[in-house]
Amino acid sequence: MAKRILLGKAGSDYGLFVSKTGTDVVDNSNVLTSSTNLMFDSRVGVGSLDLKYHGQGLLGVPGNNLATATNLNTSDTFATISFTNEGFVPFVIVQWCLQSDLAGGVATKMYQATADFNTDSTRFFSSGGQGTSQQRLARAGVSYTVNSSTLIIRNNMIGELFISKSGTLGQTFSETGRSYVGGEGIAYAFLIFDLEGG
Repeated sequence: MAKRILLGKAGSDYGLFVSKTGTDVVDNSNVLTSSTNLMFDSRVGVGSLDLKYHGQGLLGVPGNNLATATNLNTSDTFATISFTNEGFVPFVIVQWCLQSDLAGGVATKMYQATADFNTDSTRFFSSGGQGTSQQRLARAGVSYTVNSSTLIIRNNMIGELFISKSGTLGQTFSETGRSYVGGEGIAYAFLIFDLEGG
């Protein structure tokens, strides 16, 4: 029976490799089988798909942070990657990590790009006719959009804003203070395949 799956090191290469039926993924010297004998090779994409473009980069902390932002649904920190028009919207994989997750230029953890994460929550406290509230606004996540010739990756790690208010119950509360926890810079990596995406 053939040994067809390897997750780890094959010679000098690291990745996930799956060989075709009846073929060992590595030989007795731990040398990877030829690419024509591989059904899946994580170095080049999904199965036999052609990897057309790939890259990586850094995005700094968004400038429109929550301390001054009036619109939580925008980020001024993004990367625009242009590629040859494929005539269709290609299949794309985008991953990211915080810049603080880099060690020696290598990511120690990675996350999939997803929709933005927004929260707006308020807590109330009252005693003897007086009340206080604390509102928390937060925006995080990394998102992307792609068309037939452009990939845009957005850093939405804007931060958290806390607004404290107090006053008499039943009346408008007055703001008593606010504090801001800053945003984060990110590192990203992307793969663009010669396959129509969804």
